[in-house]
Amino acid sequence: MKKIILIAALLPLLFMSCISSGIRIKVNTDGSGEVIQTFKIKRDFVGFLSMSEEPTDPNLIDQEALKLTAETMGEGVTLSRVEPMPEDSPYAGYIAYFDFTDITTLRVSASPSTSPEAADENSSDWFTFDFDKGTTSKLIMYTGDHNSINEDQNNMESSDSAEMGDKEIESEVGTGMGEQLMEIYKDMHYWMEVEVNGKITDTNAYFTEGSLVTIFDINFEKIVQNAELFEKVTGDDPGSMKEYMDELSEAGVFIDDQNKIFINFR
Repeated sequence: MKKIILIAALLPLLFMSCISSGIRIKVNTDGSGEVIQTFKIKRDFVGFLSMSEEPTDPNLIDQEALKLTAETMGEGVTLSRVEPMPEDSPYAGYIAYFDFTDITTLRVSASPSTSPEAADENSSDWFTFDFDKGTTSKLIMYTGDHNSINEDQNNMESSDSAEMGDKEIESEVGTGMGEQLMEIYKDMHYWMEVEVNGKITDTNAYFTEGSLVTIFDINFEKIVQNAELFEKVTGDDPGSMKEYMDELSEAGVFIDDQNKIFINFR
């Protein structure tokens, strides 16, 4: 959960809020499965994302980069196929499908573009798994050290770029730019889900529906509709998400902040 909370803490510095990305992990009773990674960006922002250069692919599909992503996910993970966004969609992007043979060797990141170097340097930002196969299989998902968020946030805020970003945002809001910022942020959406191929018999997960468990679903279109909540999430001192977790849930934004989530299924 660490990386996702940091995203919220750094929102005033992110101009990539036109991006929507998410991961669904599908798990079979033998521990094999599939990672489905969605990446979308408004077509108007494609040039900005590619540093104003004409992208080689209109949907920003880089097969070699995605194969490297598969390598960072762990041993036995392979890229099986990539589906581009429809041509008539206002979004560019793709849905990438990765097969894995053993979820205990799998690790996934909240960021769809994490490089192998970043993966090694920030291993605590990755989600990892244990699995016990049986008549009733048990999946355990580890989400990192949620309690270290405040320390990380303080380090971020002490940097020159963070300080400058806060001042710029404060100035923009004061001059009537607040509504424009909300327009930018409303397209931001991050999610992670686990879907088991079977019936869940027991779990400590907060958010379940049938065989689907939501680890987090942060849809800023829902946050933007609540001005007070938007200010808390994007302000100079966002604090801990735990302080307003109920408000987020009421708004339709779900974050399971447990460090260890188990799912029993068969």
